[in-house]
Amino acid sequence: MISFPYRQKGLSLVELLIAMLLGLLLTAGALQMMLSSQVIYQTTDTLSRIQENGRFALNFLAKDIRMAGHNTTEEADGKVFWDGACGATNPCTTNGAGSDSDQIGVLMDPSNNLDCQGNLVVGNENKVIANVYYVDDNPLDPLISSLYCRGYDLSANAWISNGQPLVDGVENMQILYGVTDPAANNAITSYISSNDVTDWAGIGAARISLLLNNGQAQGNGNNETRTFNLLDADPIVALDKHNRQTFATTITINNIIYQSQDSNQ
Repeated sequence: MISFPYRQKGLSLVELLIAMLLGLLLTAGALQMMLSSQVIYQTTDTLSRIQENGRFALNFLAKDIRMAGHNTTEEADGKVFWDGACGATNPCTTNGAGSDSDQIGVLMDPSNNLDCQGNLVVGNENKVIANVYYVDDNPLDPLISSLYCRGYDLSANAWISNGQPLVDGVENMQILYGVTDPAANNAITSYISSNDVTDWAGIGAARISLLLNNGQAQGNGNNETRTFNLLDADPIVALDKHNRQTFATTITINNIIYQSQDSNQ
């Protein structure tokens, strides 16, 4: 008689438990890889949004500030930033108390007759306006703060339009103004806050520092306390899950040399 070798027809309990354990380990590894990939994606996306918001915000500000004082000699005594009232009695250019954001009103005669929002400036060809930049909460979501801009007509003493958000995620803006010395070929001698400026026709540069997040209502980082220092403002303390980054630049005003020379003649 021919005998056949024994063939297993099932699994023992021990073998089944080992197989289940191996399967669970493989599943846990796959889940861990998926979660890690999700965290990396969220972190990369957040940092990309912050950097994009920072570049856009500085670009909007730098584009206007470089042209500050353009053709304003007759209408605004050669000033490059507007320290007068906008609207009722609120000055256009202000220094925020403590760690509050600053506000800046950039004076110019726009060559394209448009304000910072693209609204047509009605009037004569040499009408001077102030493009006012400030930080405020987004009315659609108060958890999101944004960089706003609004045009102000000096001759009409009226706003050209309502404020509109330009870049989301801007939490704070601090500005210092570079004072020039006409006796030293208009070299910048110091940077001071708007409260200390005595001659707005003698400002040759603006130093700006911004604090930004990704522009979303909720952050995806760790809930921890962080402190940020922006120029002359008090330390800004944040306790939430938002990732943040500071951006800073110094912008030279193209028209200051001509304005200073005109004022000294």
